[in-house]
Amino acid sequence: MSQNQDFFSLIQVALNVSAPIFLVITLGVWLSHKKFINENFIQVSSKLIFNIGLPVMLFMSTATRDFQQLINLQHIALLVITTLVVFFLSTFTAKGAINADADKGVFVQGAFRGNLIIIGLALAANAYGEQGVAIATLPMAIVIILYNLLAIYTLNASLGQQSFSLKKTVLDIIKNPLIIGIVAGLCVNFISLPIPDIILQTNNYLAKMTLPLALIGIGGSLNMLQLKDNLRPAVISSIWKLLISPIVLIILLIIWPIEPIAAGVLFLLVSAPTATASFVMVKAMDGNSDLAAKIIIVSTLLSLFTITLGFALLVSFGLIHS
Repeated sequence: MSQNQDFFSLIQVALNVSAPIFLVITLGVWLSHKKFINENFIQVSSKLIFNIGLPVMLFMSTATRDFQQLINLQHIALLVITTLVVFFLSTFTAKGAINADADKGVFVQGAFRGNLIIIGLALAANAYGEQGVAIATLPMAIVIILYNLLAIYTLNASLGQQSFSLKKTVLDIIKNPLIIGIVAGLCVNFISLPIPDIILQTNNYLAKMTLPLALIGIGGSLNMLQLKDNLRPAVISSIWKLLISPIVLIILLIIWPIEPIAAGVLFLLVSAPTATASFVMVKAMDGNSDLAAKIIIVSTLLSLFTITLGFALLVSFGLIHS
């Protein structure tokens, strides 16, 4: 696609990437409102997704792709550096955005911790198919580990707790089904173990089910009633996640360019809204779960616009491939 194409046509291209994802999330909101799905459905489907669907999908993505292309240290470094820059800068500015010291960790976690596994991966798959998933898988796994370590540090620092130890975190990461699926896929790929066609076809069925079901679950878990008052901290945290994080990545891509398709995948990952896992962690540590929920809702609602506009702009400048 040439850079001088009409910008509105690029918006249409970007909407083809982002809109289907958010329409499925909206379907989840509607189904929850109409009582077609409930909290029990969301809990059960989430267990299915995180223990079977996503691990199998990520296993196949790493097991069936070219091994050398999977291990791209530049892609990993770009995501890690972006995360660290946003973490440190948002930590530095948290004092001006948050009045209560105990809420600063919640604010910072919302600013850097993106929903990579579901929304980020779904965007990459929708934009670039299996190639997008393959490019995203390993950098995503590394950054998810970094997310957990940084989240525990910042929440402990602001809440003054030590209930989440480094040892427990490491064990949780090792036992994480997603990490197990990725590592197993890399091992199978490395030794060139053939995968029967029947397994490949089964994976195709699981892949088609997993991301849409996960997106419906996200929509069903969004409680719009929590958006009543004191939205300022949630909006500022969302700005960090949806605007400043992609800008940091774009600056890095200008300094350290990569192939346009990979750049597009990394942009979509970085632009994903705040992860729902941030609410779970804050709740477990007796932090301000109301603020955590607000950040998730606000960032998810705004991300349709920021991702669409950002994707169209970057395609028009030739930094990423549509």
